[in-house]
Amino acid sequence: MSKVAIIGSKGYIGRHLVWYLKEHKGIIAEEYDIVDSHEEYYHKVNMLEKEAVAGINLNVDYIFMMTGLTGTKAGFDSYERFVDINEIGLLNLLDAIRKSPYRPKVVFPSTRLVYKGVDKALKEEDEKDTKTIYAANKIACEGYLKAYSYNFDISFTVFRICVPYGNMLDDNYSFGTVGFFIKMASEGKDITMYGGGTNKRTFTHLYDICYQMVEGAMNPASDNQIYNVGGETHSLHDAAEIFAEKYGVNVVAVPWPEADLRLESGHTYFDDSRIQSLLGELKYKKLKDLL
Repeated sequence: MSKVAIIGSKGYIGRHLVWYLKEHKGIIAEEYDIVDSHEEYYHKVNMLEKEAVAGINLNVDYIFMMTGLTGTKAGFDSYERFVDINEIGLLNLLDAIRKSPYRPKVVFPSTRLVYKGVDKALKEEDEKDTKTIYAANKIACEGYLKAYSYNFDISFTVFRICVPYGNMLDDNYSFGTVGFFIKMASEGKDITMYGGGTNKRTFTHLYDICYQMVEGAMNPASDNQIYNVGGETHSLHDAAEIFAEKYGVNVVAVPWPEADLRLESGHTYFDDSRIQSLLGELKYKKLKDLL
């Protein structure tokens, strides 16, 4: 049976990976994060301290590196923290592996925000753009993984995620775009959309994200590869309408604030043919199934 460590096991995706590995692979992952816990298999680690990172059990087959700061404008005000947490933490892990006798594969989540927005299904090799510190962090990390692979035989798999949603552990759907839709609509408020929400995204349920990340990473053909995580494609407006109709509210267009418009990525939805080739034909959960 494969041995797995998850760094960032208490995050939105990380805790679902813990669940998926246990329920579907029979694997009890070693868990690492930067907060205290008394749970078995769980360890506190400061990824910015080399000595602490050196204490991670590297004698595993896979390390899912799920820590990170997300954000748009926040990165410009806190660029030191964004670089530390999003880049230095990964570099410290790669350095620890380099100096060890072990070579676990590093599994890393990237983002739609690395792409230059265009109204077509984006392929992994399509043009990149960075409008935020967070996007620049992710592109840098993808480069670090390649560099350590070339020089020290540390394999990796990168999974670029567009819009995650859903929850298999409790009833809290508060995270991100879909969480905003549900919160507004369930409170009887109209869902507001900058510019009307015409831009398209790929929406992926957490179960489908876990399936693609775990099964994909454990397939040897994924070594040193980058994949778009597949899902359903909707415009933001059409996705919001699913929840607006359920709760009897409206989707209302509002003007773009200048600062937000500068950061807007445009259409970012995925061509998932590469992950489909790796795992076979995939059937995705649908947004409407949340209702």
